[in-house]
Amino acid sequence: MKALFTLTSSESKRLIAKGIKGISSIQNAMEKHTIIVAGGTTNAFVAEELLGIQLEDKTSYTMGIVTGGELGVSKSSKKIPPYVISNGQSQEIFWKDCLPKLQRGDVFIKGGNAVDHTGLAAVMVSDSMGGTIGAAQGTLYARGIELIVPIGLEKMIPDVRAAVEFMTKSSVDEAIGNKVGLIPMVGATVVTELSALEILYDLEARCIAAGGVDGSEGSVTIAIEGLDEEVQRAIKDIKSLKGEPQVKVH
Repeated sequence: MKALFTLTSSESKRLIAKGIKGISSIQNAMEKHTIIVAGGTTNAFVAEELLGIQLEDKTSYTMGIVTGGELGVSKSSKKIPPYVISNGQSQEIFWKDCLPKLQRGDVFIKGGNAVDHTGLAAVMVSDSMGGTIGAAQGTLYARGIELIVPIGLEKMIPDVRAAVEFMTKSSVDEAIGNKVGLIPMVGATVVTELSALEILYDLEARCIAAGGVDGSEGSVTIAIEGLDEEVQRAIKDIKSLKGEPQVKVH
């Protein structure tokens, strides 16, 4: 059976978050290890799914934000620091203090701003020290800690490596909005809508189109194929997340 549906940006974020929850390494870490959920609007959805909570203002869970046609910083009055989850429970610990204690089986989740057809993802940073990924990446690579990147297909660009190389040739002299750099996340487990669907269901998924208007900007149209019962199960779940509210800037 083959089926077709379109997801808005927020619906995609919800699906991806559910896919993250279904990853075996995440399930293992929820039982007996530590997960750091870095800031980001997609990661706000991930935190909700992992902890069974609801964040009314998703922009409170991010620092950088693209809104109003510009690169900027969240102006949310209530900033929520990244969650550190140990043995399935949120801990009162600053995420950077947790970095030196990370060990095999722990997971670091970081959203991104760009992904290409090879599965390479990158994140924009305005902080001179590389922001969250700049602080964490060395430890993650040195200790073999899994880095998971939830990222929607709306952020697909032609070539992440070429983009990074272009941006590192020289600094940005002028910008409409914040000046940023671009850091690749090589070796990360990248989770898009397609991989989320294939984690959650026994089927194949392909993105066949993207875009829309009047609230459907950033949407993706996806085709899935598999046994009737699996496709029907997927469609039933997709219908349940339709209407996910857009992320609003408060």
